[in-house]
Amino acid sequence: MPMPRPTSLRMDGPDLVIEWNDGTVARYSPHRLRALCPCASCAELRSHSTDPPSPDRFSNVTFRQVTPVGNYAYQITFSDGHNTGIYTLDYLYRLRNLE
Repeated sequence: MPMPRPTSLRMDGPDLVIEWNDGTVARYSPHRLRALCPCASCAELRSHSTDPPSPDRFSNVTFRQVTPVGNYAYQITFSDGHNTGIYTLDYLYRLRNLE
């Protein structure tokens, strides 16, 4: 089965909403995506910490910009200036049920 693809992406209040071509509609909060940033430094911090950052740590963070990266991912810039995470479509789809 092919990987689901976004059919629309929009902001709804503070959240990012992605509609997928399999009919799934997923809402992503900025604090959850910031806590789960896939960049190397954030992933290393999570893997070496006995107390990884929780979404509550980023409760004041908002989305500043969501930029497509080719046809496979989005780069997200957050209000705290962090922007090194590349959120692949596969990763975002796997995170769809975490909210």
